[in-house]
Amino acid sequence: MTHDNHAYTGFTLIEVLIVILIVAVLAAIAIPMYADYSRKTKASEAWEELTHIAALQEQIFTDLRQYDTNGNLITSYGGKTTGKYFSIALDNTNTWTAYAAVCFDGRSSCHVNNNYDYLFTINRSGYKTSQPAGGEAKPGWSL
Repeated sequence: MTHDNHAYTGFTLIEVLIVILIVAVLAAIAIPMYADYSRKTKASEAWEELTHIAALQEQIFTDLRQYDTNGNLITSYGGKTTGKYFSIALDNTNTWTAYAAVCFDGRSSCHVNNNYDYLFTINRSGYKTSQPAGGEAKPGWSL
């Protein structure tokens, strides 16, 4: 009887399970970080446009001695009232507030009085708020 001296190469079950565990831990850390980064990136477009609208409102007031209260003048001055992840509305007072409803999944039904994920505002005095769906508004633009 002869013995073959073949060396078996490969991974043991324990080694494979350890690698799977390490990958799972890294994924558990990376996926929430990516989701947060993605939400902030989508919200930043709305923040940028709200800042632009605030500047446009002052330009409109300088030109016409009145603020835009329905969004018609904003668009003629180069402002956007919709984006892929947001829709913007203005109130109808002469002290104006602009509202940006943000839907992170890009729903077309994302409206100020509808089902948004976050609602961001800015008013004539530059005061900014953020409000998650179903939550309370907080000062500043943050998620």
